[in-house]
Amino acid sequence: MAETEEVPRENTLLVAQVRANLLTGGALDLLPFKHEQDVRSEVNKLIEDWSKTGFLLKENFFYPWHQVKNVEVVWVKALTQAEAKQYLDVWRLDLEAQKSFWKTRQPAGKKDAEKEGAKS
Repeated sequence: MAETEEVPRENTLLVAQVRANLLTGGALDLLPFKHEQDVRSEVNKLIEDWSKTGFLLKENFFYPWHQVKNVEVVWVKALTQAEAKQYLDVWRLDLEAQKSFWKTRQPAGKKDAEKEGAKS
């Protein structure tokens, strides 16, 4: 029988995979949630924010809250930092893609002011 090595709690990261099931029958896998001790609060925070604002941005698409049938936690794992790296890399790439999608050359307020000046 092989001995198992117990990983100290301070070296682990809780990672949760969450899926939003849509009324249309489709499903949306959300970014992995991560936290050292309480991943549940991170998931709850996203759901609360999504329901308050009404929309969630995932990649280059908006998902309205009123189209969500339910949100399910597919799995939660306690991973070492090395094991969590693959999930964190995916999260980082997805987040960078979202940020680059929203980049503009000028702030919206400046564009509006320029249009008003042009009308005068």
